[in-house]
Amino acid sequence: MLVALRAIAGWRLATVVASVAFAVLAIVLTSTEQRRASLHAEVHALRVRLAEKRDQMLRQQRELAEVGSVVERIASRAVLLRDRATAARRLANMEESRDPQSEHLAPASGYEPSGAPISEDAARVLDRLQWLESETASVGDSVAVLTVLLKDRTATVRGGLPSMWPVHGIVTSFFGLRSSPYGDGSENHPGVDIQASYGAPVTSTGDGAVVFAGRDPGYGGLVVVDHGAEVATLYGHLSALYVHEGQRVHRGQSIGAVGASGRATGIHLHYEVRVHGGPVDPMPYLTSSGPGDVDRLRGASYTTNSRLVRPATVGP
Repeated sequence: MLVALRAIAGWRLATVVASVAFAVLAIVLTSTEQRRASLHAEVHALRVRLAEKRDQMLRQQRELAEVGSVVERIASRAVLLRDRATAARRLANMEESRDPQSEHLAPASGYEPSGAPISEDAARVLDRLQWLESETASVGDSVAVLTVLLKDRTATVRGGLPSMWPVHGIVTSFFGLRSSPYGDGSENHPGVDIQASYGAPVTSTGDGAVVFAGRDPGYGGLVVVDHGAEVATLYGHLSALYVHEGQRVHRGQSIGAVGASGRATGIHLHYEVRVHGGPVDPMPYLTSSGPGDVDRLRGASYTTNSRLVRPATVGP
């Protein structure tokens, strides 16, 4: 009897254990199936999102290609505009602008300012847009200076004839035809170059009004002073500007500082005298006795023959 009871108890225990095991197995199987179904749904959703992203990327690539095509067309027109501005500068006897290649910005690094990576196609488009910005700014500066030089300002400004040295230094290049300092043949130099210390003060050579104070692709930092009666002076390659457009200045007043900005091979001041928009040899003005020579200077035609009066070192 005792043996029978023990057998029944063992059977019941085994049944309970088996039931518990089956219940646990069922729970595990159910949980696994639910997890598999959930993973399947997530994989499906990821595939859908991946397909959408792929379509979006293809669409963005097509749009980027269209933008790149438009940018290249604008770039071609910018090059044509730059060539026309260069031709206009030559007609106006202005210093040549900086070599376009030197203004070309380095290719985009493949990263946005935020540090997020961008594609090579996007980097190329950004590079061209930066180049376009530089080109349009350069052409805009050229047009601004050309407008100032060629504008008819008869009797609009009352000033005094330029009649002093703008800075103390050594004349390293005179007015007229010279060998290009860049080794590409000869060129017409519309002014004189005066070598001086970097940052040395540059003074206005006569009373007048500032009609331009800014940057130019050839002259760099530039100040143009209108002295009236269609006489103007230009002060180029400045490292700093101390005046602004519309400001009245007096003979001997500091208007900027010597530098090497723009198309310059070294530190110096490029100084021009222009009559009716065209450059004339500044030497007779620099060596004149003063405002009393207005009529003589205004009606004269000057050439590089004035080099006979060159001083080795010049200054106020």
